[in-house]
Amino acid sequence: MSRAAGRRRVAVVLASAGRPELLGQVVADLAHQTLPGLGTAVDLVVSVPDAASLPVEPLPEHARVVHARGLTSQRNAGLDAVSDATHVFFFDDDAVVRPDYLAEAMRFFDAHPDVVALTGRVLLDGAVGDAVDPETARAALERSTTEPLGGTWRPSLTLYGCNFAVRRDGVPHERFDERLPLYGWLEDHDYARRMLRHGPLAAVDDCVIVHRGVKSGGRTAHRRLGYAQVMNPAYFLRNGSFPPLLALDEGGRRVAKNAALALAGPERRWRRQRLRGNLLAAADLLRGRFTPERMAQLPPDGPS
Repeated sequence: MSRAAGRRRVAVVLASAGRPELLGQVVADLAHQTLPGLGTAVDLVVSVPDAASLPVEPLPEHARVVHARGLTSQRNAGLDAVSDATHVFFFDDDAVVRPDYLAEAMRFFDAHPDVVALTGRVLLDGAVGDAVDPETARAALERSTTEPLGGTWRPSLTLYGCNFAVRRDGVPHERFDERLPLYGWLEDHDYARRMLRHGPLAAVDDCVIVHRGVKSGGRTAHRRLGYAQVMNPAYFLRNGSFPPLLALDEGGRRVAKNAALALAGPERRWRRQRLRGNLLAAADLLRGRFTPERMAQLPPDGPS
């Protein structure tokens, strides 16, 4: 056991906005975690912009509710609510978490005291395809429990925003960049790169989830997203969290794809909106303006 095992305090932070049903589902799922002491030694923080974002079902007695708007601000509000936690877990509101996730993650942290953060294995990811329905998600997780725990892991340069955990004891406390508005595109990569300054990150196969990738809650404002696709990597480069090649890759690939698919095909209408956002960001950068917050100030998508 590590130096922190005897005094560890674990917290889970859930940031959500305008998706009360999804939030209620992940809260209910987390009640089945097998980590000893869940509900007493584990704090649950629900970070939402308003009361309308809370689930209809009552939250567990040990849950705390904090209010902020925008993913990075909401996650920071969650961190502030559990300032004494030694380990903090972050899950998206559309994550379906295998019951042993927290237990396996804490076992890994205990065995690897140098690792400052970890991310788990995503069996299915609706963010890169069609959204995953709850029944499919649970069936996939159930099948995965028949696999023996292998203890396999690998060093990582990233933390996938839908599921990751950070060590807070003995590690300088990094915060999420609140200049990134709304859903904070690439905020997880930025946070991971800054955590790397303090120690290694790990991708741990025994920590398993399904990311449903439910597209709702205003997350498809294409012009705004297009702006962030160019502005955010440039902003991270300027701040020193992204190396030049990573910033060029993250921005360049999106612009090239938007430009190609804006010409023809079923995606052309919204790809044109993203391309417009790309060009607006490029124009700001040419003027020396590094303004990720401007994304939230852009008007809704216009005619294609």
